[in-house]
Amino acid sequence: MASEEHFDYIVVGGGLSGCVVAARLHEAHPSRSIALLEAGPDESYNPAVLSPVLYPTLHGTSLQYCYQSTPQPLLESRQIPNWGGRLLSGSSAVNYGAWTRGHAADFDIWSKEVGDPRWSYSGLLPYFKRSEHWHNDKDGAAQHGFSGPIHTSSGGRDYALREPVKEALLSTGLKLNPDMNSGDPNGVAQLVENWYEASRQHAAICYNLKDIHVMTNTVVQRVLLEGNKATGVELTDGRRLMASKEVIVSCGALRTPQLLMLSGIGPKSELSKFNVKQVAELPVGQHLHDHGSINIIWKLKSPDKGYAFGSPFFNKPEYATGNPMDWMVTAAAPDEDLRKAASADGTTFHPGPRTDYEVTVMYAITAAAPVEIAPMDGTHVTTGVICLSPTSRGTVTLASDKATDNAVIDPRYFTTEHDRAVIRAGMRLTMQAMESDSLKDYIEGETPPPGMPRISSASSDAELDRRVNAMSWSWFHTGGTASMGKVVDSQCRVYGVKGLRVVDTSILPLSITAHLQAPMYAVAESAADLIVQAA
Repeated sequence: MASEEHFDYIVVGGGLSGCVVAARLHEAHPSRSIALLEAGPDESYNPAVLSPVLYPTLHGTSLQYCYQSTPQPLLESRQIPNWGGRLLSGSSAVNYGAWTRGHAADFDIWSKEVGDPRWSYSGLLPYFKRSEHWHNDKDGAAQHGFSGPIHTSSGGRDYALREPVKEALLSTGLKLNPDMNSGDPNGVAQLVENWYEASRQHAAICYNLKDIHVMTNTVVQRVLLEGNKATGVELTDGRRLMASKEVIVSCGALRTPQLLMLSGIGPKSELSKFNVKQVAELPVGQHLHDHGSINIIWKLKSPDKGYAFGSPFFNKPEYATGNPMDWMVTAAAPDEDLRKAASADGTTFHPGPRTDYEVTVMYAITAAAPVEIAPMDGTHVTTGVICLSPTSRGTVTLASDKATDNAVIDPRYFTTEHDRAVIRAGMRLTMQAMESDSLKDYIEGETPPPGMPRISSASSDAELDRRVNAMSWSWFHTGGTASMGKVVDSQCRVYGVKGLRVVDTSILPLSITAHLQAPMYAVAESAADLIVQAA
């Protein structure tokens, strides 16, 4: 008989959400025993994890899951990589560090869909505030918290292109937004990060895991069920850990559905392929959404002036304290474009306050591209365009009955005309800014991918689509595969299974128009309250 250990709670997945839930649960009930299980190691104080300069060296290492999608037919049958943290703290230990909440409308739609005001923007605001230690007390307490565990930062780096880039972005007609984390992110705003004093603020060092039974390098094969009640987990080595109260799954949008299906929770058509006995028929692994993106590379006229990373003159000490960029743009695509797209998609366009895309200008070459376009030698800068409001939906399905194998991931990027219209709108605004008089003394022009023509603000929709087909990429913001209202209820409880919850991006019923860490700290804080109250 396999050995057993007993706990009150087991949290499967030591990423951002798992760390928050475990820490807050222990804080409220210190006498309860909590096991936090993480498939990867504890590298909390690894210099590459903590450093704003070294973190790109983690790409492709054993500290990341390096998934490949199925070939995407509309993207020239390319397989699109998707990265995720495989270490304690999860992706909060390996991400770029952008701190954005998204538009209040996202959360209000979510709340309406599930019939619970807890998930509205006003309902989540106390948890946004609880999680953050905001960098600027002049912004006021109405929107921000000043004693939370995650310190934010903004500004403080005197980049040479700061003012020309700002003016170029404003020349498109956008307005300056003094606080993009106020529920209305649209406009040109200063980048906010959770790099603080030149060090990453990640979940496992910001939330107190002392006295929690943290088990790293521990992979869960399945959730143990007695009838329709979760009683613990079985590890890949055969050991069993038992939970007298609850099992909370926090493995992320690509591994949570895999674990649920291996446990008998999901579509029978999928489970039967691997002779997994079904416990609950739920659309697990469906409704996958992700933020598709594209990067455009621009050649500098005078790289010897130290405008970009890689130049020996790009060397001020403060440049090592965060990402090499100043500004973020978030904006709505034109109503008319989305109205036409809705007609093509057979849907209905609902005008109103919203965010659809993001544009950034990075004083470097970014790694998120299918081919190398230019060297990291200070001669180029990158503009990134992200589709934040995708309506394309994909799937996560089983590749085998082994939890150590990656699942089959089919995101179906840019399969709706809505998503095409959004990314084109962002690309057009980007090129309008980079071609503006404000940057004419700094930017020579676009450096296109090998074998492809240049694009410009005058390019046709078809020309922009061809570039998207050849060069688009994931921005690693997956969600939706255990959606609230479909797989879990508004208290994160799995339908039809007692003692089992899901708390991670897989519960997001729609795509949040933000980099997901700031929203997920708030979501995990809120979910932790639910678990504490039920204890």
